[in-house]
Amino acid sequence: MSSPPLAHVVVLFANPSDARRPSRAPLASLFAAALLATTAGCAGGLDDPDRFTGGTANSCAPGTTASSVLQAQCFACHSTDSVKNNNGGGLDLQAAGLPGRLYTTTATCQAVPMADSANPSASFFLKKLTDSPGCGAKMPQGGSLNAADTACLTEWLVAGKPGSP
Repeated sequence: MSSPPLAHVVVLFANPSDARRPSRAPLASLFAAALLATTAGCAGGLDDPDRFTGGTANSCAPGTTASSVLQAQCFACHSTDSVKNNNGGGLDLQAAGLPGRLYTTTATCQAVPMADSANPSASFFLKKLTDSPGCGAKMPQGGSLNAADTACLTEWLVAGKPGSP
């Protein structure tokens, strides 16, 4: 049996009653199966981006990411270049592997990792953003993060091990 001309296929979908004919049923079933296969596994749409990211809450202000906060507030002292020049206490927040590297980097003023794997929200890295960091100066030096940026970094560290910002 030869395949129907394209005009007949178009007519088939334009006229649903033709789909009920036994000779047209396999083609209609194939179309329905293809349609179902292409839409059944959709994780979400652009109007629901949380479905793509696992549904985590986003504490960052609109248009802000942990990476942009680190770049704007921390890289002046804690970039790859500044660490090469012996600045920033040896803490490079720019190189790949954050926040995972924070779990293996020891704080210079305490013999503790910058991030606590048992309790990430109590990490020394986050304590350095508070008025009472425990040792050394509050970060960033000469200023402070607003509540949204602090929440953004906290969420990133707690949810991000061992990903990147």
